[in-house]
Amino acid sequence: MRPTLLAFLLLGLSSAAAIGQTSFPMITHVTPTAVQRGQTSEVRVECKSPSSLSGAYKLIFSSPDITAGVISDKKADAASTAAAKDKDTKAEAVPVVPSIAVKITPGSKAALGVHEFRVACAHGLSSLGMLVVVDAPVVLEKPGINLPAKAQPVPLPSVACGRIEVAENVDYFKIHCRAGQVVTLEVQGARLQDKIHDLQKHLDPFIAVLDMDGRELAASDDAYFADPTTSFKAPRDGDYLVLIRDAKFEGDPRWSYALSITDKPYVAQVYPMALNPGREALVEPVGSAKLLKPVWPITPPIRPGVYAIPLTYPGGETNPAPIVVTNLPLISEQEPNDEPAKANRIEIPCGVNGRIGEKRDLDHFVFKAVKGKKIRVEVFARRFGTELRSQLDSQLDILSSAGKVVASNDDVNGKDAAIEFSPTADGEYVVRIRDLNNKGGEGFVYYLEADWIRPSFSLKCDPSKAMMGPGSRAAWYPLLTRTNGFEGPVKIEVKGLPAGVSVNPLTIPANMTTGLLVVSAAPGSKLDASLVEIVGTAEAKDENGQAVTLTRNATPVEEIYLPGGGRGRFDVGMQAVGITTDSDLMEVQVKPNRVTLKPGEEVKIEVNLKRRKDYDKAVTLDVILRHLGIKYADPLPPGVTMVENKSKTLLGTASVGHIVLKAAADAAPCTDVPICVQGFVPINFVVKVGYSSEPIFITVKK
Repeated sequence: MRPTLLAFLLLGLSSAAAIGQTSFPMITHVTPTAVQRGQTSEVRVECKSPSSLSGAYKLIFSSPDITAGVISDKKADAASTAAAKDKDTKAEAVPVVPSIAVKITPGSKAALGVHEFRVACAHGLSSLGMLVVVDAPVVLEKPGINLPAKAQPVPLPSVACGRIEVAENVDYFKIHCRAGQVVTLEVQGARLQDKIHDLQKHLDPFIAVLDMDGRELAASDDAYFADPTTSFKAPRDGDYLVLIRDAKFEGDPRWSYALSITDKPYVAQVYPMALNPGREALVEPVGSAKLLKPVWPITPPIRPGVYAIPLTYPGGETNPAPIVVTNLPLISEQEPNDEPAKANRIEIPCGVNGRIGEKRDLDHFVFKAVKGKKIRVEVFARRFGTELRSQLDSQLDILSSAGKVVASNDDVNGKDAAIEFSPTADGEYVVRIRDLNNKGGEGFVYYLEADWIRPSFSLKCDPSKAMMGPGSRAAWYPLLTRTNGFEGPVKIEVKGLPAGVSVNPLTIPANMTTGLLVVSAAPGSKLDASLVEIVGTAEAKDENGQAVTLTRNATPVEEIYLPGGGRGRFDVGMQAVGITTDSDLMEVQVKPNRVTLKPGEEVKIEVNLKRRKDYDKAVTLDVILRHLGIKYADPLPPGVTMVENKSKTLLGTASVGHIVLKAAADAAPCTDVPICVQGFVPINFVVKVGYSSEPIFITVKK
């Protein structure tokens, strides 16, 4: 029988009282939060108890330009030795090591900004950690700097790294400025916590600049979403105070921050924002860099996408500025275009660089459309989870030649608007863009993309990592979204698997949107961890009926646990595999592994668990990825379901169960669709780890 919600809750609560399961390391923060490019720094990585960083042997970063090594840690070594000597500790028990020291070296070409990483331990591959690479010296917060009189002096430029450990905590730093000197402050704190696996309350930083008499000269709460940025011009020679706190005066020992305090040229935005690949262009910076020179050269990357690129000057380079790289022909808006009669003419496909330059500014663009030929108009300006941080909260409207609004949108991607529009008649139409709140200014830049709607698809993969011992397996679920009339199958491949690791072949059929990859570690596989890419390819036809090959990389989905036990998900950049020591479930054995069903027919799949010798705790079985009754991925073919009341899935401490599948009377025919049975091991009330059977290939006959 499938466990009820109450049974699952009781199972989670009972397992929390006596942890015997192997939890992967759940990273919460690093200290310091930032490291200087070109320098080797010692950083302490911390995790949530009772997860452990014991046996850490490797760090893998999202950037190949960052190298790291684990330092022999006396505390960790002592914990491991004590665990080995403890007669009551089972041989495979993992000693609790809440933190480790590592040496990190960002190379001279390492990109400035936030980088993801994972720690590979003998017992598991960690959740995501976040680290900031900077180009200024890093200064560590000293104890007792919570009063203006005890402010910590820091040089210009520098990056102050600290923590808002407790409620009402305020950290003060002191800088010395010359009269007229422009100083910019930026916090990287809130953005470091969005992808953290189990940090349910997040930092909301607030910063301010005071003179030595306590008068506020500048302040900021939210600029890069919850992270603040502000600049001030020193009115006279002398010392000034910089304070940082949580906006709501809350605190947490895991709330770390990197506060950049710099007199170097700073760039919040550039105009134009969108550029063509590899082609040098001139851009106008928004920020103090404009004081150095009004126009700067920039050479964008050769691949389309969203990037953060610094501007260079003889003395160095600025902070990274967000840009969009596109293959579309680009134009810049021309004022006046505040009314439809003065609209700039554009030809689809194209991209438009523009700016809502003042309050209540309206930008209009006129284009010719053909009845029934679909068009997509989309704004790139301000998107949560990306580098795009324009001040614009866009509103889009499509107007007919008579001035009637025929389509409208506010938010699709974060604060960015988009419209898919099918003209009802040949003729001219106008697209209008404005700020939703009728604001405007220098920082309200945007890139407006106007293109024919072409068949396409996107991919995500849930979860973002797989970890398994020799002979064991884990499951990934590629999640497919077809758009703009694309209806075909998509072939899925995994690139970069470490030695000894393999996956089953997979093509997601035309009538399915979820697939299954069983990641298998061969018996005898050695400890290892690496990044991989999951790539989907498909054949389609473009808007003119010409054959094209579509290739899309899957976006990894990191599991984020929400208050109350909910399962959140956040798009990240690292899809990773880790080979561990023996898993809690060394093998999930199934019989048969090939099933042929006729419509209306049932089949029973026998399941037997091969447990590690010390693991005798609870296990549940499932063929669907779900949490507290919510489905996140279902790889079963259309019309095939698990018969819940005939399946034995709540095993407790037993090792034998079964799954009953049934094909509906109208089940669609299919051939060799892969599914698996997962044995789920609860780590605590909100976290469970799944171990997969070999692929089970399902065929449904006509």
